[in-house]
Amino acid sequence: MSKSLYSSLFFLSFVVALYGILPNVKGNILDDICPGSFFPPLCFQMLRNDPSVSKGDIHGLLSTVLHIAQDNTTSTYKLVKSILKQPIKDPNVKAQMTNCLRNYNDAVDYLNRSNDFYKSADYKNTSLYSSLAVHESLSCNHGFDEVPSQLKPLSEAVQEFSNLSARIADNLK
Repeated sequence: MSKSLYSSLFFLSFVVALYGILPNVKGNILDDICPGSFFPPLCFQMLRNDPSVSKGDIHGLLSTVLHIAQDNTTSTYKLVKSILKQPIKDPNVKAQMTNCLRNYNDAVDYLNRSNDFYKSADYKNTSLYSSLAVHESLSCNHGFDEVPSQLKPLSEAVQEFSNLSARIADNLK
């Protein structure tokens, strides 16, 4: 394993540990997980009507969260790709958007793997690969002084739902 991969894995382990694992769910799942998420209003808004919530089905909620993360990551990848097809005058912005395209390509792959691990009930790797997707989105954002306005909402959603899937899966280990 390369030194940067070790660094990334350490960082991701730290992020998961920092945000903790879910408490034992008592009542409404969202009341247990959304307040500790990156963007609580987004969490509540996107998951409020999910049938898994009313049933208290943490496995069903994980499936929903993974799908939302995958959809947002794919949308972000497509957005970055479309931005790169337009003329970009600033070479630094163009270089950063090219890096973001790689980041989101990797994030799509990580979330696909995470979903595969989820389907085989390998929650440890579900959590790990969801955390790797968070890291890719954060890496994209760190290259900008200010994240472009058209990219920011999607990147927040990727971070939110990838992080939530990692936290939920970590609780299921």
